[in-house]
Amino acid sequence: MGENKMCSISIPHFKDIIIMAFNCSFCGNRDTEVKSGGSITPKGKKITLYVKDPIDIRRDVFKSETAGLYIPEIDLELSYGTLGGVYSTVEGLLSQILSHLRDNVF
Repeated sequence: MGENKMCSISIPHFKDIIIMAFNCSFCGNRDTEVKSGGSITPKGKKITLYVKDPIDIRRDVFKSETAGLYIPEIDLELSYGTLGGVYSTVEGLLSQILSHLRDNVF
């Protein structure tokens, strides 16, 4: 009834990740999960992305399960572990954050 796919990707200067995807042919539900394939790196790295053009939100990003996220323009801060590991576009990541906030209202 559904289709499962799994692949392993090695990201240069980072680590191996495992992407697991599920598509339900019956209801159309899709789910993707990203897990680290190796140990946590000893040193973290801060990356700043400025979205200045609509094409910038199509950029691929990987947020590991140990990464946090901060968007100062809307005073939004996600602590590490929130959302787990995500491999998506910037737009997809923002959509997941919105869904997470909508579904987990206090």
